[in-house]
Amino acid sequence: MTGASIPTSADVVIMQEQTETTDQGIRFLQKPQKPGNNIRHAGEDIPEGALVFTPGQKIKPQDIGLLASLGIANVKVYRKVKVAVFSTGDELKLPGELLRQGDIYDSNRFVIKAMLKKMEIDIIDLGKIPDDKEQLRQAFLRADNEADAVVSSGGVSVGDADYTKEILDELGETGFWKLAIKPGKPFAFGQLPNSVFFGLPGNPVSATVTFQQLAAPALRHMMNQQAEEKVELTLATKTRLKKRPGRRDFQRGKLVYSDSGELQVLSTGNQGSGVMSTMSQSDCYIVLAEEDGDKQAGDLVKMQLFDELLK
Repeated sequence: MTGASIPTSADVVIMQEQTETTDQGIRFLQKPQKPGNNIRHAGEDIPEGALVFTPGQKIKPQDIGLLASLGIANVKVYRKVKVAVFSTGDELKLPGELLRQGDIYDSNRFVIKAMLKKMEIDIIDLGKIPDDKEQLRQAFLRADNEADAVVSSGGVSVGDADYTKEILDELGETGFWKLAIKPGKPFAFGQLPNSVFFGLPGNPVSATVTFQQLAAPALRHMMNQQAEEKVELTLATKTRLKKRPGRRDFQRGKLVYSDSGELQVLSTGNQGSGVMSTMSQSDCYIVLAEEDGDKQAGDLVKMQLFDELLK
């Protein structure tokens, strides 16, 4: 039967479906047969002493099956990171609530939480915090006490009510603030007494891009995950791309085929940092270097596919 030990006198197994019974005995329907056919040898999958996993590998369902096939009941793993998330701003309303003059819906916290769930991270949702310095300070204190990392959106720019960086300097230390990227210039990173802090911009595309490009790799590192290589290609752009030298651009794009069947990249349209529709329509970034200017249709550009967080 399948899975049985092989008799010592046999060196090949013929499947019953490939035989027929005659008066003279059993006749094989397929010839010739090679020694070793339909025999599984001990250690043919993983030899004794071989390395099964390297440190930092994320355990997938098929990895659990492999461990079980080796008789391994328990392995040591890094625990999930706990991340506290909140949005800041008096103007924020929850989806479903009534918008008044000057209000907008809080979308940032929802897209960040969705990406954190894909990373299988424990989420502490602190909701939306009004533009009140003391309430924001209390949110910081609670987040730092309960989480390994704190992610906020909004309040890191230069407005009168943007208290985030001020409180970060008061309670901890700012590592850096503002980056030469677009979208996402007002990104802040720092250290609180018990956690690290990622301050995302308030504009929804900026918050999405900076979390995916900057915060997510850091969180993976905190869980000892191996760094994932970005899938990048150099392709011709099908559309003209506007760009001012000085910052690295992550423009939203989509892979398309030309009439001749060649793979190209197409801008999905409005690149404003508040325009989530073109982010939703995209499957890649068009990455333009700091020194780049405008690109014309047909120019070669670097394209970076969205990873699993944005798929």
